[in-house]
Amino acid sequence: MKVGDLVQLSAYGKSRQHNDVCYGGWGFVVWVGENYSKYPIQCHWYRADGKEENTTRFHRRELKKYKPDKK
Repeated sequence: MKVGDLVQLSAYGKSRQHNDVCYGGWGFVVWVGENYSKYPIQCHWYRADGKEENTTRFHRRELKKYKPDKK
């Protein structure tokens, strides 16, 4: 992940209880910290209904690059 990437929760991220606010939403990476920290990726997050959340920190395995639905 790098700054500016659009992201959404991965399957692992959806299984984590502390990410319940982020279900169905998307975000963009604001800052990437050192690899040794527990949650090195900071994202500005938007809920599925479009409501804006505070910046949230994630581990790399909790996120995947955003892929829009094919219709």
